Amino acid sequence: MKSMQLLDVDYKDGVLTGVLHKNPLEDQNLTFIFYNQELKCEKRYPAHVVETNEQHIQFKLPFHSIDFPNPNGNVSTFRIFVSFSNGKNYKLTILSKPLLNKITYSWFSLMDQQKMAFFSTKGNRLSLVYGEASKLLLLKKRDKAIISDLQFNQQKMVLSFSVKSPFKPKTQLVLVERSSKTEWTENAQLQNGRMVVDLRNFCQVYYNQTSRWDFYLEEVNDLGVSERRKLGTYDQEVAAKSKRYFFSSKTSGVNLLTPYLTEHNSLALVINEAHHLANEKVQSDVKILQFNMRGSRINGKVYVKLPEVQSFRVKSLILKYRSKTDHIEYPFPIIEQKQTHLDSFVLFNFDISQLQLQNYYWDFYLLVDIQDQETMIRLRNPADLVRRRVNNKSGEQSFTYENGYWVHPYVTAANTIALLYKVKEQHETSLFYFKEKLAYFIYHIFKWYVDRKDIWLGFEKFADSAQDNGFYFFQYCYQQGKHMNFYYVIKKDSPDYDNLQAMRDKTIHYMSFKYMVYMFAAKLLISSESKGHVYDIRVQKGLLKKALDRKRQVFLQHGVIALKRVDQVFKKSSKGAVDLFVVSSEHEKEIIKQNFGYSDDEVIITGLSRWDVLTDQSQGKSTILLMPTWRSWMDDLPEEKFILSEYYRQYESLLNSQELNQTLDQYDIHLNFFIHPKFKAYIDKFSSENPRIKIYQFGDIQLNELLMKSSLLITDYSSVSWDMYYQKKPIIFYQFDLDDYLKYQGSYIDMEKDLFGDRAHTVDGLLSLIKKYAKRQFKEEKTYALMRKKYLKYTDRQNSSRIYEEILNHKKQLAKKKRGLGLYESSLLRTIWAYSKKNEFFFHFANYMKNKLIRR
Repeated sequence: MKSMQLLDVDYKDGVLTGVLHKNPLEDQNLTFIFYNQELKCEKRYPAHVVETNEQHIQFKLPFHSIDFPNPNGNVSTFRIFVSFSNGKNYKLTILSKPLLNKITYSWFSLMDQQKMAFFSTKGNRLSLVYGEASKLLLLKKRDKAIISDLQFNQQKMVLSFSVKSPFKPKTQLVLVERSSKTEWTENAQLQNGRMVVDLRNFCQVYYNQTSRWDFYLEEVNDLGVSERRKLGTYDQEVAAKSKRYFFSSKTSGVNLLTPYLTEHNSLALVINEAHHLANEKVQSDVKILQFNMRGSRINGKVYVKLPEVQSFRVKSLILKYRSKTDHIEYPFPIIEQKQTHLDSFVLFNFDISQLQLQNYYWDFYLLVDIQDQETMIRLRNPADLVRRRVNNKSGEQSFTYENGYWVHPYVTAANTIALLYKVKEQHETSLFYFKEKLAYFIYHIFKWYVDRKDIWLGFEKFADSAQDNGFYFFQYCYQQGKHMNFYYVIKKDSPDYDNLQAMRDKTIHYMSFKYMVYMFAAKLLISSESKGHVYDIRVQKGLLKKALDRKRQVFLQHGVIALKRVDQVFKKSSKGAVDLFVVSSEHEKEIIKQNFGYSDDEVIITGLSRWDVLTDQSQGKSTILLMPTWRSWMDDLPEEKFILSEYYRQYESLLNSQELNQTLDQYDIHLNFFIHPKFKAYIDKFSSENPRIKIYQFGDIQLNELLMKSSLLITDYSSVSWDMYYQKKPIIFYQFDLDDYLKYQGSYIDMEKDLFGDRAHTVDGLLSLIKKYAKRQFKEEKTYALMRKKYLKYTDRQNSSRIYEEILNHKKQLAKKKRGLGLYESSLLRTIWAYSKKNEFFFHFANYMKNKLIRR
């Protein structure tokens, strides 16, 4: 039997309408045939031909005249054919993907309680199912729901649309973050038959997280099973990329919130900065064909194609500072070699010796003029030869400034090329790179032996301290003889080096030759910081960096995760992902699961190791510890900018406040100001003439010692507050820059309702609270004491023991090798991955293969 292509079909007000491709006889005699295989019956109904020509037939078929057999509470299935005056029957086939989606995910009311729905059989042949609504619903494919008439009010942040697919009144809308699988649920609201979604509450929580979210409808079907359907305009052709994005809404941070349709027409939402969003909206094919750095000169060649625009012109190359607060760009001239109106070769050659660079990262963009609108397109996709040269030639491709800083290119995790500008460390020499290769060679010679030792490595911030959870867990294991091949990595000149005096046989000097061999051999990293702190957190290439990426890690944490958002660093889908995550309560565990994407088995509730040694030593002397945390948006600020910052002005003003001095004298109180390690370069800028006030930098004194001797803690957002809370001591949160903090950093708890201590926004308010606690002899408020069970599960000083037992319980999980990470560097595989996204079947297959080949 021959086939005829169905171009469109719809059902409205009891009339079936549609379009068929080509009319073999160009006549008006069109008949529809409904064949029920079960009953072996056939019914023929003439259709009204609205229009006919050589290309198509447009028809109408009134369904009220069709006498379907009574399904008696069940459903009946009909195959659909058409015939013409020649008497030949034709199968109706569907070749259009949008029409296939429309048929698959739509259904229609017919009469009484009966409904009908079209579907496609093998070979994409049109069929129809008819019967009782609830039973019909169970037969339909339900993984997607078709929506139409999408509208977005960017001022009110309200998204609205009509749902063509059937859904029940009690339906929820669920947003799922694509990488971490974090979920946000809203009750679906119907207004005049349209679904209305207010995104303001969602935005208040996630505005500062670069993220991408998909939309789903969630409802309970007639079998009591919850099901989800992905929302999208699946019955429409996919538009050009630039036309699939709505106008953006401004957030209270640096990001924009933008709904859009994916390349499969699914409804999604992206939260990102404006320049990243502009780069994303333009469909571009970019390839870095050449990239060389000789001394201070950088030259290269880039191919760029914009297939969805009529024409474009490349104006310049931009070197842009990667910063949340500082907008710094350097433009450089280019030579554009136009191939067609859609593509060009771009050549560049420039000198960076006179640039005023800042720490740390600088990205390359092409400034492109598209119909009088400027768009920045990021340089990405380096050719294999470019990747190898950039990754393996750090010494050759670099430039050292007179101030001791150096700059060199590297390939980012996003497969772009960027510059890293930083102080040149002592180990960043040709001799070091030779030692690294030699250590790699030695390790492989003795691999059969050292691998059996099951080496664990412990460390803390920058491998420069021994006073946090990494150290105390290592100390516990050493003293209890728990793991004979557990070693601690630390710099020889660390102020905490003497803390390891009794454990020298298990101490490894940072960047020594032994360190390198043991780094290659280590089976497990156990630390209070990310992996980068055991090596060089800014280095993105080299043999040790590759080995480090493949190590399993138990994350002991620096504190309790609640006050500060850090999921961009440690989320499961990131390069900083860990394998076992230590937390202190069910409340914190839920934060990690919901925001970081870890499974229940990957998060262990044990408490922090350093809490095992905390004892209250504040009796007899009233001491306040003033310890603010750092600010991510102030990383490595030049000194002249730091002293102009609100942060500096607030604390310098407080330390020299006459009212503070009088309060300290009146109540016989001493105050210790402890500067965060990331701000230690500015310690000489803080001063006080009051002998009751002492200023410490990291390493001058053990932080644990200060915490135990303190009667009151004044902090802002620091996780050290949990150590005081554990000791049942009062805390004052001095949050003068809360708006900026929420804008650039963010929190997992509501600062208005969930803080476990008093809060001040001004110096006057802070001084008032200090007096309040001095008068009550620094006793904790009952309100905050009652919150302790929610935030801290254990207070029995057995945390290290629990952590060790959990590591043994997860030994099999932690022993699995990470494999396939090198595939990320293959340009061919990256290209295949990019193209697989254009076809849903191949994308699912490619994703399946990726998960099989790459095991985290």
